[in-house]
Parts: sequence; structure tokens; C-alpha cells
Amino acid sequence: MKLHGILPLLFPSLLALAQSPKLPSGEGRLLVCVDPGHGGEDVGAKGARGLKEKDAVLDLAAALVRELERSGMEARLTRKDDTFVGLWDRARFANQAGADLFISLHLNAARARQAKGSEVYFLTLGAGDGAAAEIAAQENGPEARAGHVDPDHVVAGILDTLSQEAYLRDSERLAVAIQGQLNKLGGIRQRGVKQAPFVVLRGAAMPAVLVETVFISNPREEAKLRDPAFLRKAAQAITQGVRHYFAGAEGTPRRKAVAEARPPRP
Repeated sequence: MKLHGILPLLFPSLLALAQSPKLPSGEGRLLVCVDPGHGGEDVGAKGARGLKEKDAVLDLAAALVRELERSGMEARLTRKDDTFVGLWDRARFANQAGADLFISLHLNAARARQAKGSEVYFLTLGAGDGAAAEIAAQENGPEARAGHVDPDHVVAGILDTLSQEAYLRDSERLAVAIQGQLNKLGGIRQRGVKQAPFVVLRGAAMPAVLVETVFISNPREEAKLRDPAFLRKAAQAITQGVRHYFAGAEGTPRRKAVAEARPPRP
């Protein structure tokens, strides 16, 4: 079977068998994998005044890590500098780290320069609607357009459909919690939670969302991204969303899945 023939079947996968995930140290602190989108030759979107998405999300990711750790969680970055990391490698990093959540940070762009606000996405197993699919195509970048497929994920993507549906439900709850907090940020209009076929979310064996924080194509929002105070507020909003999500969850899907996979004690 050709790879492109089974691509529509790729689910965000359990990967417990494929990549030997492990729980966070001491099984106490919750671990969030923070993924600054793009990097290296993959610049992402550009603002009218020259700000590059890959640089702005790296600054936002650093602020988010600080806020998550202040809240008692552990956070790890998929990239810490201006380097390119493959889309499948980002999810693999989160899986191998045993992360409880995966949050990919991006910035939106639109032809209409007045477009503003935040959008939080979780994975769809289909093509998504027209607007969402277009945004996903932009963020998936040249790697996805070139048809690159990680063979490990072709196998892993067919594992345990019921578990994947559970991840999607939790991903939606996480997206709603984060979106609700971002809506409270001054000057950011609600745009809502949506689904789209983001490649970076497909391989994540945990609840996973992609946050389009603001529109870098809007000069006013581009200016906010240069302001450390705004980055801190955005990071605090995302962190509060994470806290609300965990407050309503009875254990995380990853921890429950790994616990169930353990042999019973004699």
C-alpha cells in the first residue's frame, strides 16, 4: 500500500508501543511540551513591519515556560533557538518526554489586515473546512507540502482508535479552556475553537492543541508581539487555560493509558 493511500487514516496516536513513553519524574509534576512553531529556514508568516513568526513564537514560548513553571508544572521546549525541527520530530519529542499536554504556538495571518484575535485548534481526522484547512496548509509548511511522511507514524497512527478518540475529546476541552482565557485579553476578539488537519498534532500521544495567538498580519497585533508585557499576559492566559483544563480532568489520558499498560503488582 502506498503511503499516500493511508494518510487519511493517520490518527493522533497512542504511540505507547512505538516510542516507549515515560511518565514525568516522580509521577507528580504535570509536564507540558511547548512547541514554538517554525524555525530555521521555515520563517512562518511575516508582519507588515518585518517581525517573523518563528522569532515571535520563540519569545512567547519562553514566557509560557516561565508561567507554567511558576504554576508548579514542568515545561519543555521542542526548540530553544532558531533551528528547524521537523513536524513529526516535535510530536516525537513530546512522546518520548512523557508529556501530559502538547501546545504548539503559532501566529495567524490574513489578507485583511484588520483581522485580529486568537484561535485555538485541535486535530480533525478529516480535511477540515475551507478556512481551517487553509490555515493548516500555511502552518504545515513546505515539509508537509513536499509529502514528507515519517514511516514510524504510519504504523503508530493505526493504533487504538478508541484511545485516539479520547485524546481528541480532551484536546477539545483543552482548546476550549485556553480559548476562554485568551478571549479575556484586552483587545482580542473571540474567534472560537476550531478543528484543522495540522501535521504537528497528528503524532502527539496526549491532548494536543495549536494556538494561533494573534494576527501578525495586523500591524497593531504585530506591535503587541514586540512587547514583553503582552507576551507575559498571553502566556498567563494560556497557563490559566491549562490549569482550568487540569482542574476538570480526573487524571490525564497519558497517565491513565500508561498506568493501564503496566503489569499488575504481584
